[in-house]
Amino acid sequence: MTVQLGPDPTGTELRYALIAAHGCDIAMLTVEAMLNDGHGTGEAARYLASGAPLPMGARPVIVADATVHGAVRVEQLLRLWPTELPRPYLITVADAPSGPPSAARYRIRALGARLAGTARVPYLPVLRTVTDPADAMTHQDVSTAATKLRRHLEGL
Repeated sequence: MTVQLGPDPTGTELRYALIAAHGCDIAMLTVEAMLNDGHGTGEAARYLASGAPLPMGARPVIVADATVHGAVRVEQLLRLWPTELPRPYLITVADAPSGPPSAARYRIRALGARLAGTARVPYLPVLRTVTDPADAMTHQDVSTAATKLRRHLEGL
């Protein structure tokens, strides 16, 4: 995926332009809902289509699973990252109740200078039972994780 700066084709002002490091699953789609929840009207976050320009004023955020494959995909994406764009933020989404594998942690730590920061969404077992991100947001543990994620990103 190549990323470039340009106007937002939807005409809405985004706070976070989400970029999937690899395919999306329910947990990664829930990150979008987490960032939009509590924003009031409109959307604060949206996944960009492949090849879509980064909307002016939006903070680029790469979203990846907290796996070795996810970390490798983040590294590949950062190798192609244009220097004229702001450094992206990285959100990793846990796919198991344990922490990420050591190889994934090491790779993400090594990429730290290329990132504006990192955040981690914990493993949320309820995501295995929901039909869509909106359904997930009705659960207390997802809502709590969303609040923590928004506070972490806004604290920058």
